[in-house]
Amino acid sequence: MQRSRHKQMQLDKDKFSVNIDVKHFSPEDLKVKVVGDTIEIHGKHEERQDEQGFVAREFSRKYKIPADVDPFSITSSLSSDGVLTVNGPRKPSEVPERTIPITREDKSALVVGPRK
Repeated sequence: MQRSRHKQMQLDKDKFSVNIDVKHFSPEDLKVKVVGDTIEIHGKHEERQDEQGFVAREFSRKYKIPADVDPFSITSSLSSDGVLTVNGPRKPSEVPERTIPITREDKSALVVGPRK
């Protein structure tokens, strides 16, 4: 299989996704499943003829699901140009992001004076 022109695994602010170039496989040749905290992707097709002769292909990939992604929310889709995308939304952070104000103090942080 040629190297993908797409990033394989990506963790964005709001989602986790995996993209794999599977243009040599039909949807029936592919299996995507979640086992515990891992996504397993398997592709296999029996011997068939291509430009160079006869070829059989098979691959397996495993990806750890991030802790903030619900395994039951994961979906997959196959694009018309043969890219399999598996993704799931990330849960919002338990602690909301906030800006902490900076207060100014009149006293110095450095201790000035003779040391004992």
